[in-house]
Amino acid sequence: MSEKFFLAVSGIAGDAAGSRVLWSGRCAVAEYAFEEPSSLPRWTLPEETEVVVTEERVVYRDPATGAAGELRWPFPQHLRVQPGNRDTGRSATVTQIQLVCAGPRGAFPALVFAGGDLATVGDADRLANVLRQAIARYRVDHAAGLGIPAPQTRMLSRLVIGPEFSNYQGGEGQTVSLLGATAVVEPEPVYEEPFLQPYLPSGPAAGSVPAARVSSYAPAAPIPYEAPVAGRTDFGANPPQVRRPGFDEVARSRQGRPADEAALRGAPDLEARAADLAARVASLVAGGVDDETTTNLSTLLGSPDDALDRAEQVRRTAARLAGNAARGRGVGPRRPADEMDETTRRL
Repeated sequence: MSEKFFLAVSGIAGDAAGSRVLWSGRCAVAEYAFEEPSSLPRWTLPEETEVVVTEERVVYRDPATGAAGELRWPFPQHLRVQPGNRDTGRSATVTQIQLVCAGPRGAFPALVFAGGDLATVGDADRLANVLRQAIARYRVDHAAGLGIPAPQTRMLSRLVIGPEFSNYQGGEGQTVSLLGATAVVEPEPVYEEPFLQPYLPSGPAAGSVPAARVSSYAPAAPIPYEAPVAGRTDFGANPPQVRRPGFDEVARSRQGRPADEAALRGAPDLEARAADLAARVASLVAGGVDDETTTNLSTLLGSPDDALDRAEQVRRTAARLAGNAARGRGVGPRRPADEMDETTRRL
């Protein structure tokens, strides 16, 4: 974002040709930020700067560096003459003419003229009177184009004939408000386009050797796409299968069997387990122990190595209970519960 409102690129500022010159001389020119107290200048031009005041604008140019700029009359909002003080040395100040404008984002850039042909307060007053009359006359003549209403136009016409600036050294200064001012538009920065044209060499690069001169150079024949795919048996195949010792032999020896309801549910059914346990305990009590049962009750609660499913065990247990009941009636009376083994508890 540029902070220079009035200084143009070297050699671009318009000259005073085609417009009547009202004043010309040499003085120092600078730009200040009027909204900032005790601000430093944004840029300065020396006292040898050529300044020309016309009916439409003020033009300035530094003959040494070529830096130039201009300020047109639609923009100044305030015109002030600030006399210098009576001090000497470093504390001394010079007389200034300030053209304050309204800028974007609440900025108030000011174009300041001082020194050179404006050495005295009287010189500054005379130039300020020329500026006041030129700005007021320009806005009165272009009131329709600038959108200035009739009441403001009448007030501007009074500034053409007076009152004149009259200041003295060390005085407070005078300020004139210029109605119908237009806000200053911040100048757009000038960018130089980079060189974007691609480099397309018309011939071989310097130092390169043509391929025909190399004796061992021979372009390889193109290989069809189907040839390497068809010739390779491992293309797209699964990785080689390696038998895992000890695991695959056991898995191969196990016979598959249909999953019962307990396996499908992930846990044995509680009612089936209770019935199976009651049948096995009754079989043990009645003495009907066969080869397929065991006295270890922890194995009766469900073992993953059982050869038969739960339904078949329930059916066989029921058959054993029926047979044991028949044998018990023919052999003798059953023992009372208190004569049983102490390790057996009532469930």
